[in-house]
Amino acid sequence: MKRNFPLLLLLLVSAAAQAQDGPQVFKLPPGDFRWVEFTVGQSPTAVECSYQVVDGPPSVHAELLPRSEFRLLYRGQDHSSMAVTPAAASGRFRELIADKGRYVLVLMNEPGAKTARVTLDFRTTLNPRAEDIARGLDPRTRLSVILISFAGFFATVAWIGRKLLRLLRD
Repeated sequence: MKRNFPLLLLLLVSAAAQAQDGPQVFKLPPGDFRWVEFTVGQSPTAVECSYQVVDGPPSVHAELLPRSEFRLLYRGQDHSSMAVTPAAASGRFRELIADKGRYVLVLMNEPGAKTARVTLDFRTTLNPRAEDIARGLDPRTRLSVILISFAGFFATVAWIGRKLLRLLRD
């Protein structure tokens, strides 16, 4: 065992030297895409994605979709995505997945654009914090809720006021 220790140490050092830190850089030809498939076995799961075009045009976008929708994308058919970034030099999203299953993260370069070198940082978080799960309402919905609440409040006050006035008159 002692005779093999220097060899084992040498193998560990060489493996550590070959390990890469940070996100991978890859080329994305025009109209092409790369994908990362992953399985959500526990819900909720938070998915975070960020990418940056290191070299090339700002023509890359990211999509998160279920595996069944990825099949449609792969065949060039219409599909629906859970999260999409606009085509740009960089982008990011954070999506909460509530259903277990297989999902795909896709990075796509626009057709007709030049080849882009892209970095991708992708991670999943099981059981995200409660603050991360809670979401606010979009401004239109928030305004609707406020207006409906005020209308209900004033209708109740008017109804009670009418009843009180009748009691006072009788």
